[in-house]
Amino acid sequence: MKAETSMINQTQQKQLLTKNWKGMLLLLGFIALFLPTIAQASSLQLKNMVLDNQAGSIMARFGIELSADTQVEDALQSGIKLKLVCDAALFEHKNIWMDSKVAGKKYSNKIYFDSLSNKYVLEKPGDKIAKNKSLSILLREEWKSFVLDLGPWSTLQRGERYNLRLKVRLDRTEVPQWLKSTLFFWSWDIIPAATYQLDFTY
Repeated sequence: MKAETSMINQTQQKQLLTKNWKGMLLLLGFIALFLPTIAQASSLQLKNMVLDNQAGSIMARFGIELSADTQVEDALQSGIKLKLVCDAALFEHKNIWMDSKVAGKKYSNKIYFDSLSNKYVLEKPGDKIAKNKSLSILLREEWKSFVLDLGPWSTLQRGERYNLRLKVRLDRTEVPQWLKSTLFFWSWDIIPAATYQLDFTY
């Protein structure tokens, strides 16, 4: 009787182990299935950020690259209009007190899909418009170089430490500001905003 009970217990243990392994393999299969989607998530990436002196002005130069643009393409083709916002701020670094803002500049352009021409449209300040059937080609050309004038170079002091903070994001243009303020906890971004910092001593 004891021998039979022992054999039953061993059989049950084997069945349980087999079920656990099958469950683990199934779980690993699901993870592997969704990993490409996670890896392919769209993101904004900064390229070649430089701060220099041009004709006595502080110039911030950089490019932006949209990687894995499928999410943005889908949003635009569904009728959502987007706005790229680049917010640059130059701070003087303080050891004891909070850093003080020396200069700042904001730049934006709008992107949408025109279903009549079947093209993606990018509107820049000054009513300048660029179009292309390929979103990646359009953004590669139009976002390869940004130049923001942050004010007179003479505002910088020799021997002081500074940092340039740049925040880049894609906003929905059709969301009213009052709704954004009311639902402040809700993310309106199609993809996460990206923040970069450049530290230097003048």
